[in-house]
Amino acid sequence: MTKLPLFALVLGLGVGLSVDLATPGAASAAAVACDDESGLCVDSGGASFVDGKQSTGKDRKKRSKKTAGTLSVTVDGGRGSVFVNGRFVGEAPVDGVDIPSGKNDIHVRDGATVLANGLLTIPKDAVVSVTVRHD
Repeated sequence: MTKLPLFALVLGLGVGLSVDLATPGAASAAAVACDDESGLCVDSGGASFVDGKQSTGKDRKKRSKKTAGTLSVTVDGGRGSVFVNGRFVGEAPVDGVDIPSGKNDIHVRDGATVLANGLLTIPKDAVVSVTVRHD
């Protein structure tokens, strides 16, 4: 059995780990990049987003908690406070926030800077994931 000095073993493990960890991180960073002009990209769940629009009284009455979905929000390149229908739901990233199906107001900001503001339409029982660009 060949004995290796401890520093050689640590160096070998460190190099191996840095290569393995760097590869998935690079792939996931590319996957979350949001290049939509509105600043909000729907990653999954079949939702749609209209920049700058707000829900109406009629929209609010049609929202259904019975067929609610869940929402996850990630901010690409920064941080942000997430508001759904005027209610603060957390600091991004947020995951698994209950959101009624139908048209919902979404507002994401970093301090005084508005990152995204508009109308997010959630399908029935959808699991929706969005990425917001932070310039």
